[in-house]
Amino acid sequence: MKGLPYWLTFVVSVAAGIAGGELFGFPWWLRLVTVVAVTILMQGVSEIVGRSRAKKKRLEGDTGH
Repeated sequence: MKGLPYWLTFVVSVAAGIAGGELFGFPWWLRLVTVVAVTILMQGVSEIVGRSRAKKKRLEGDTGH
């Protein structure tokens, strides 16, 4: 099962931490919490994408396409 690439998760998480610090003035610990939360969120999205791709592939195989 293939999901989103890990580098994308890393880049988005770090960007969210930087944006939180620069735009909202988050302290270092809140930036870290933001990075961890976005990482967990992106991994969840990756899991959903991977499962939907696998389901689509399985359904296409059942219909003979």
